[in-house]
Amino acid sequence: MEAISLFVQPKPLLSDTIERVVAEGTLKGRPIRLNPGDYLFREGDDMRDTFYLTRGLVRLYSDTPDGYTKTVFFHKAGTLIGFQGFRPEIDRKPSILNAKATTKVEAYALDAESFGDYLKAHGEVCYAMAQYLFEMMALQTREAVNASIYPVLQRFSALLLTLAREFNSAQAPAIVPFSNEELAEMLGVHVNSITNSVVALRNADCVERQRGALVITDFRKLKSIAENLIASS
Repeated sequence: MEAISLFVQPKPLLSDTIERVVAEGTLKGRPIRLNPGDYLFREGDDMRDTFYLTRGLVRLYSDTPDGYTKTVFFHKAGTLIGFQGFRPEIDRKPSILNAKATTKVEAYALDAESFGDYLKAHGEVCYAMAQYLFEMMALQTREAVNASIYPVLQRFSALLLTLAREFNSAQAPAIVPFSNEELAEMLGVHVNSITNSVVALRNADCVERQRGALVITDFRKLKSIAENLIASS
């Protein structure tokens, strides 16, 4: 089983092509800049654009009936987000997810119809797009399987290792800059489950809590708790 990963990875052929054709003017891209906490789009919006991120981190999440939220993905620079515009007009529905800037974000809004026409005319790029979308589906499937098999403590440990890697902190002490509430949203569990997991990891001398962040103090011990979820970490 692979480690938990909420971060969508760029596909070089796709991202390089988009950056080139936007720079050339072949594909029109409207520049967007967001501050942390700004929304790229919200649930219920009628989306006609696909967004290509050139800088920063965007959290894609859903609201739950009990007032919590569940992170679906984090999108990094070089990735695409928002595909409602690819549906035929008669089948088009509002967005069911929210996209919110975690850091300062720069992006291009690409008209979905024009982007679709470009993909139809360029088979290799269209295939890279299909691979990109399939990999996002695979991430969701993998997390669903993880949630059904592994206990929260094990999944939480794997999540911390994944976040440390994404924030380029491969050695202790490594700061994971999220609160218990935010970490609960990522795993889709109640915050009490994360609080209990943090206590267990502190007792195992793996982590320490700082204001608004966790500090990994021992990667080896944390990996031993995550077990099979970190085969390649």
